Amino acid sequence: MKIEAYSYPSATGECEIYGNAYTPDEGEVKAVLVINHGMAEHQERYRVFIKFMVNNGFAVYIHDMANHGKSNSNFDETGYFGETDGYKKLVEDFKTSFEKAKFAYPDKKIIVMGHSMGSFIVRCFTAWYPNEGYAGAIYMGTGGANPIAGVGEKVATLVAKVKGPKHKSKTLDKMSFSAYGKRTEGRTNFDWLTRDSEIVDKYIADDYCGFLFSAQGMHDLVKLNIEANTDEWYKGVATDLPILLISGAEDPVGEYAKGIRDIYQRLLASDHKKVTLKLYDNCRHEILNELNKEDVMDDILDWAEKEVLA
Repeated sequence: MKIEAYSYPSATGECEIYGNAYTPDEGEVKAVLVINHGMAEHQERYRVFIKFMVNNGFAVYIHDMANHGKSNSNFDETGYFGETDGYKKLVEDFKTSFEKAKFAYPDKKIIVMGHSMGSFIVRCFTAWYPNEGYAGAIYMGTGGANPIAGVGEKVATLVAKVKGPKHKSKTLDKMSFSAYGKRTEGRTNFDWLTRDSEIVDKYIADDYCGFLFSAQGMHDLVKLNIEANTDEWYKGVATDLPILLISGAEDPVGEYAKGIRDIYQRLLASDHKKVTLKLYDNCRHEILNELNKEDVMDDILDWAEKEVLA
């Protein structure tokens, strides 16, 4: 597997974005996958999946999101995307990575993929830029409309105003995520990520995983969720776009499958013709890090080959 680094100034104006293009050592690239990772993690956590896709003929582009991983130079500013419209600028950063992939492979089909917070970013991208030329979309570990999102947005805005946009609030974090572990064994605060305790322990030991977001960053996270679940979003996504909705049935972000099924039904009701729903029993939030991750990777490849590349 060949790895070529790339970088560009983040649309947030807060940092430089660092990414990598992964390609097969030999043979022709048959398609391209562009990934946006999730909240408080980084691209290195996708290396097993990336290698799997590359071994199956894909080029894979993935960047560390603004003020995440290598796209951060001041740890105090992790999870901060600027004072205004940070959520829109995260989508712009993903668009830049997509454009790099498109420039390198103008004649290949490109699939866009996002996990968790990254799924909201990619969902916004596919609604705001329906004519960019991608051939399929994977929304992994996503979530439906949150009835208290409006309240969360107001609280985050208030904290940012009173304490400053870069302030990290444990109270905000607890309000948002404390309930996520209620259906787990409770060994750690992050057991909701995966049943694989070794992965959970590595996550906890990694400074660039699980960090608190800034108050303004929490506002941007909530805004992404809101934007990805409006009526306008369903109208914005091309009705002939092949879509894979894929999640663990025990993922609290997807309301233990209820939110995922709601998104699926709303896509069908809004005349989207090529939507595939895949839920994994007993699996939690990070299905690419689950005990049956090989099955998940096989299913993603199978969907790509049958629904996009065929």
